[in-house]
Amino acid sequence: MTVRTPLNQPIVLTGCGWVTPLAAGTLDDVLACLRQAVSAPVLVHGCWTVPESLRDQGPELSDELTKDHGGWLAGLAFVHARRAAAWREGAFQPERVGLVLGCALAGQPGMIGFAREVRQQTARFVSPLHFPQTVGNYVAGALARGFHLRGPNLTLASGEASGLDALAEAFELLGAGLADVVLAGAVAECPPNLASGLAGSGVVLSEGACLFVLERAESAAARGAVPLATMAGYTRSPATEFQAALRPALLSCAARGRVGAVFIEQWVGRSPGTTGVAAVAAAIGAARGQPVPVLDAADPVSVSVRPVALDDLRNDDGTVRAFVQAATDGGHMTTLELAIPARTSM
Repeated sequence: MTVRTPLNQPIVLTGCGWVTPLAAGTLDDVLACLRQAVSAPVLVHGCWTVPESLRDQGPELSDELTKDHGGWLAGLAFVHARRAAAWREGAFQPERVGLVLGCALAGQPGMIGFAREVRQQTARFVSPLHFPQTVGNYVAGALARGFHLRGPNLTLASGEASGLDALAEAFELLGAGLADVVLAGAVAECPPNLASGLAGSGVVLSEGACLFVLERAESAAARGAVPLATMAGYTRSPATEFQAALRPALLSCAARGRVGAVFIEQWVGRSPGTTGVAAVAAAIGAARGQPVPVLDAADPVSVSVRPVALDDLRNDDGTVRAFVQAATDGGHMTTLELAIPARTSM
């Protein structure tokens, strides 16, 4: 199945909020910090965790969001995405703001915590306020309540493809006229119980969040927002091996953590759901000529910098054609096609 945008209704990505174990902020903020990194994130309980020191970046988050770890990660990404998109208070009617959150393990940490409390205190003494945290769409609901979002609200769970599926769903909502702006992406947290159960041999898990603001091009232009990329369309197909496009393009594969010659595993880890959206962010950074950190295969702890060759990837209009792919285990592969403005000074 291939879905493409009508020529008269281009849909653009205007803001990115990104939370990683090494940094949090807009796309440029995170890439700048990661380029200066000289070592891998600190491992906690077998996974790379987002440090508590970043909590001060979200003073406007509601108590509900700050008290739930997944809600805090998503809320922090939301705050930075909105800022990057030049989205000011009152720019959109609440009923026309959508949210699509890809969370491959939605609700699992809440379920684990709830079960622990039941075992320790018996069901009679567990607060009923904790029960909503056990449902899969809790984080999306908390974001909607915290930021007064009253438009379409969806939570998807499709493994490594969760984040890309969220962007594809946002694309559909905008194309159908069901929203004027949609925040889409993914969040994943890795408490010790979850990390120990999911980590395979040689796999390092990572928690984080990455959200994009999607809207129609005319809406962005009216607000003075500068698009990060135009989303030309998406394809869902049976999951197969990652394959190159038929003509030159910037290639990104979330499952392998690869953006052209650039590996993203070092700074996002294997985080089901969020890795695909982080691959979109990395592709945008690479197409704009920003050096991206790569993993040195000879030394998996070190971080080096290598540019992506873009000379043969340009479209006639100066943009770079990019594909981002992520596949579920034994399920489907989602491929996004983007046109990313390329800087002339690459």
